[in-house]
Amino acid sequence: MIHKITRNNMKPRAGAAALFICLALVLSMVVALKPTTVSASTGETKQQRREVHALWAHPPDLGKTVEDVRRFVEKCKRARIDTVVLLVKGVVGEIYWKSRRFPQAIAKGYESFDLLEHFTREAHARGIRVDAWLCDFFEGADGAAFREHPEWAQLNPDGGNTTTEKLGLVRPYPYLWMCPARRPGYTDQWLLPMIEEVASYGVDSIHHDYVRYPGDVAPDSYCFCDYCLANLPRHAMLSYETGSNERYRVNRAQPRIEANWWSDPTMLPADWAQRDRREKADYILNGSTIPGGPPDMRFFFYDYRVQQIDNFVRETHERVKRINPKIEVSAAVFKNPIQSARFIGQQWQEWTPWVDVFMPMTYRSHFAGDFQSYLDHLTEVTKRQLEWIRREKPLYAGIASTYLFREEMKPFDEIRDRIADLKGLPPVDTAARAEGAMVVTADVEREQAARAARRAELARPIAAAFETMSKHLAEVAPERERALRVLVTAVTADDGRNATSESLDRLAKAINDLRLDLPPGFLPAEKLIRSIEAARKANPDGIIIFAAGSLTREKLWETLEKAFGR
Repeated sequence: MIHKITRNNMKPRAGAAALFICLALVLSMVVALKPTTVSASTGETKQQRREVHALWAHPPDLGKTVEDVRRFVEKCKRARIDTVVLLVKGVVGEIYWKSRRFPQAIAKGYESFDLLEHFTREAHARGIRVDAWLCDFFEGADGAAFREHPEWAQLNPDGGNTTTEKLGLVRPYPYLWMCPARRPGYTDQWLLPMIEEVASYGVDSIHHDYVRYPGDVAPDSYCFCDYCLANLPRHAMLSYETGSNERYRVNRAQPRIEANWWSDPTMLPADWAQRDRREKADYILNGSTIPGGPPDMRFFFYDYRVQQIDNFVRETHERVKRINPKIEVSAAVFKNPIQSARFIGQQWQEWTPWVDVFMPMTYRSHFAGDFQSYLDHLTEVTKRQLEWIRREKPLYAGIASTYLFREEMKPFDEIRDRIADLKGLPPVDTAARAEGAMVVTADVEREQAARAARRAELARPIAAAFETMSKHLAEVAPERERALRVLVTAVTADDGRNATSESLDRLAKAINDLRLDLPPGFLPAEKLIRSIEAARKANPDGIIIFAAGSLTREKLWETLEKAFGR
C-alpha cells in the first residue's frame, strides 16, 4: 500500500529539517569564531586559546592627573594590551592608593591623588583588566614599616639586615628585606592587611612580586632572626619540646649512618640554647642531621624557607577570596622553580591552588649567551615552565625590553663605569704641586707617570665605547652625536690627563640623558618582535612585557602594537 502524502504530514518533517539546517548554521558560525588546532601526537582537534597581552607599569608612566591616566589607558588600548599590572607597593615600601590603615606609607605626591582608584575606573571603562602589583617583602631602610618595626627585618648570621651587604665589591645594597616567617610580624601585621585594602578597590587581581627571600646578596644568609632560629628546628622537629633535656643517640642498625635516620636521634646539639646567632646559623647550614653523617642540615633550612613563602601565598589567596571570590592572584616568578626553591624559597610550581596566572620573568638578563641563544632558551624554558605547572593555570611569558639590547647598551655602561673610576683620580700634576718643591724628584715623576698610565687605562675605553655607538647614533640623531663627541673628546684627549671633574660630570649627564631618551631607530626594534615570536613557539597563554616606561624610553610602543597585532 502506498502511503498518501498530504500537507499535514509534510509539515512536521519539513519543520524538523529547517530546524536542523538552522542549528547546523549556528554551529558552523561558532566553530568559525573559535580557531582549532590538531594535535600532532593524538590527532585530536583542540580549541586554540586566545593569546593574552599584558604589561607591567609604574606610577610615573601614568602621571598624577585623571587626564594623564586616560592618555595612558588609550595608549595601552592602541597597543592591544588586555591587562595592565600596575605597581601599587614599590621597592622602598611606598604605596599608591589612599590607604586608611597605612597613610604613613603613601608615596610623596600621591597623598591627594588615588592612582589605583582612578586607573581601575579608567582601565575598566576601556575593557582593560587591572592587576595590583605589590613588591611583597621588599622595603626601604627609610620606609614606614622598618621605621616603626625594625625587629621585622631579616637578619644574617652576624645579626645585620640586608642593607649591611654589598653589591659587587663596594656598592652598598640599598634595599631592606622583611622576614616572611615572623608572626606576629610584617606578613600578618603589614603586608596582608595592605593586600586586603587593595582587594577592596575592585581590581581584577593581586599581583605578587619579590615573593621570596633575597637572592642577589648572600642567598644562604637569610633569615637568621631570633624567630627563625627558634622555629626552624621546630619546623623540622629536630628535637622534642616534651622532655627537651633528654638526648637520644642514633640506633645504628644499618651500616650507613644516614640510613638510621628513622631511629629518632636528637638532631640538635646538647648546648643549642647556649650557642650564639653565628654558631646556630653555622650549624643549620653546615651541620649533620645524623651525628657522624654527611653535612646535610641545610636541607631543612631550604625547606623551611619554601614553607614560609608557600604559607604567605596561600594566605593571600584565602583573604582575597573572602573579600571577593572573583578576584584572582597572579605572580611574577623566576624562570626555574626548582632552582629558585633552593636559592630564594620560591617553589612556584606548587602554587597552582593559590595562583591563577603565572608570569615568569624570562628576561634576557637571566640568561647567558648571545641574543640568538636567548631566543632558543626562551622557547625551551617557557615549554618547561608549562610542564612544571602541568598547564593547570595560565602562564604568560615575561619579556623585559631593556635587557634585549645588551649589545647596544654595553657602551653606555662602559662609559658610565669608567667615568666613575676617573672621578676618583686627581689630575696628573697634582702630586707635583702638592710637594711644593722647585725640583720634581724621581719619586714624584714615577708617581705622575703611574697616574697618567692609570688615567689612560680608563680614558681609552671611554673613547672606544663611544666609537662603537657613534656611527649608528650619527645615522639616527646626527646633532646629538656631534654634541656628545665634543664632551667625549674633552674627557679623553691626551689619554685623559686633563679631564676635570666638571667635564666628567657633563659627559655623565649627557650619557644618562641619552639613555633615558634614546632617539627613534637607535635600538633594533626587531629584537622585541623576535623575542615575542620565540616565546610564542612554546604556546604560552599570554605575553607580558616589562615595562611601560622602558617602551617609552626605547621608542617601542609602535613595535609592540605590531607584534601584538599578529
